[in-house]
Amino acid sequence: MAREDRQLLAMKLYAQSMGIVDPIRMRLWSEAELTTSQLRLLFAIRQEPGATLTALATLLHVSPPTASGLVDRLVRQDYVRRDVDPNDRRFVCHHLTDRGVAILGELEREGRALLDAILDRLSDNELDELVRGLQLLNDAAHAAPGAPAR
Repeated sequence: MAREDRQLLAMKLYAQSMGIVDPIRMRLWSEAELTTSQLRLLFAIRQEPGATLTALATLLHVSPPTASGLVDRLVRQDYVRRDVDPNDRRFVCHHLTDRGVAILGELEREGRALLDAILDRLSDNELDELVRGLQLLNDAAHAAPGAPAR
């Protein structure tokens, strides 16, 4: 098979694979009334608890006004809380609320359950091949021009 045909097949298989997991994620996001951008922000706050708005904007590669709008909605939904920085009252720190922690946990549990059921069907050798292929894909993606830093 020619390289171009293999690349097209790889893209098709990648899209099909994403299509397996996406419906579950979309259902959960919809039930929680969250957008993809809001979820990215929740994960960013979990990664960097107490992050300032500027830090969150940088993590998400968006402008501070865009990040501010996302935070506002998540505060109204009780997924995020704002706290004044105890060391410098000019800064506001962002943290997940109990509800924010719970929704991320639920999303991860349901996603993991689906992937576990799928991966359990693979032999050890097939799983090793999959891991190797995904490592290669991630490495190539991060080496591509314009790719975000790891």
